[in-house]
Amino acid sequence: MPANLPPQAKAKWIKVMEAKTKEEKLKALTEFLSTVPKHKGTEKLVMQIKRQISRLKEEIESEKLRKGGARQSTFIEKEGDIQLVLLGFPNSGKTALFNALTGLNMPSSDAPFETRKPQPGMLKENGLEIQVIDTPSLVPSTDSARNNQILALAFNADALALVVDASSNPNEQRSFMEKLLTERGITIFEEQVKVTIERRRSGGISIVGGRLRNDQVVKLLREYGIYHALVKLTDDATLDDVEAAILETIAYKPALLVLTKLDLNPFLSSDTLMLPKGVKTLHFKYHPRDSDYLKREISDYLLAKLNLIRIYTRNPKTGQVSTRPLVMRKGARVEDVARRIHSGLHENFKYALIWNEHRLKFSPMKVGKDFELADLDIVEIVAQ
Repeated sequence: MPANLPPQAKAKWIKVMEAKTKEEKLKALTEFLSTVPKHKGTEKLVMQIKRQISRLKEEIESEKLRKGGARQSTFIEKEGDIQLVLLGFPNSGKTALFNALTGLNMPSSDAPFETRKPQPGMLKENGLEIQVIDTPSLVPSTDSARNNQILALAFNADALALVVDASSNPNEQRSFMEKLLTERGITIFEEQVKVTIERRRSGGISIVGGRLRNDQVVKLLREYGIYHALVKLTDDATLDDVEAAILETIAYKPALLVLTKLDLNPFLSSDTLMLPKGVKTLHFKYHPRDSDYLKREISDYLLAKLNLIRIYTRNPKTGQVSTRPLVMRKGARVEDVARRIHSGLHENFKYALIWNEHRLKFSPMKVGKDFELADLDIVEIVAQ
């Protein structure tokens, strides 16, 4: 893990965090990389930054192609509330799963590498809009330009689905995909994340858990221009882990393991299938009724793993409640909803009314802008 970067490198990283456009971030990352000392302790950081630079160049080029009406790039712009990327080897059943979740009808057959470019679709369930991306099949190689393009999509995604053909060495497929992800700075195991840093607008730095001295953590964060954040530490977290979290060298992605073709492997059991802990396993049975079950399971899982809540808004004039919720992070407050709706509501905020019979003693409850919201709250904001 990187440690003790020189002051000029830390100053350059602040510019990375302050960048407002992709072009600004690309320039800032390039300048930051030039200030990182090259030794064994920074090898992983250097590799990760180079990959970020490569991904940004691809995204910028993709936007130019779209604006110019030229060919489509492999980069897919995020839409909806969550982006879920499907990963798998040839004939794993990715496209059949994609069709079942999105209602689209993309070609799906036994022909390998039939999916030639990423295909987006939308899964709507539980008030969530989940953008599902069907990707070209991975190849069993650790050094493949094809894999690199697919895994760049995985790095930008909010969550992943590892699609595994249960009839053909499922443990090998799963473990190889895990290896490919790990080599590119992606982990699907939450317990491997020792530090999480949630940036905030105000409130200073709050530290939860861990055995590090708080003043050391605060000092390190301030060196990188972070003055307001909630920091969560595991007991074995080190200052190197804190710095790695600041520099985003490890990206945690909630993951699903989707097993297909179980009927073709009657001898497969929980004893022979090495299921990863903390990763939800689902069975895809290629049956129309099964898609409804999968949609519910996937949306519930991602809602919980990504710490999201659904907030419905109520019109103060008509009393009409929105049919589609605002999807926000846990910990969101009334003022965050006001900002999302309109800047004028936040600036002229007077009070809010909250409805939720499952958690409030009475509804509606009159609250201020600092009131913390929960899943399925209905919010009516009254402005001056």
